[in-house]
Amino acid sequence: MLAFVLATIKTGMEYDVVARIREIPGVKETYITYGAWDAVVIVEVDSLGELDRVVSAIRKIGGVEHTTTLVGV
Repeated sequence: MLAFVLATIKTGMEYDVVARIREIPGVKETYITYGAWDAVVIVEVDSLGELDRVVSAIRKIGGVEHTTTLVGV
């Protein structure tokens, strides 16, 4: 299962937060972006339960203000 997590991050913390996100198992790629979202995270997992674990881990990182998850079908 492939999912895209769009994240808003507190100003000035983008690079630190993205470095921490990249350490989470299941995260395949992470990009800092400009615009409405500060980062796009590509996640590849085998189940919705694993996706929930990854998204929860991302949301617990200090500096992450909001996430939106898009599940690929």
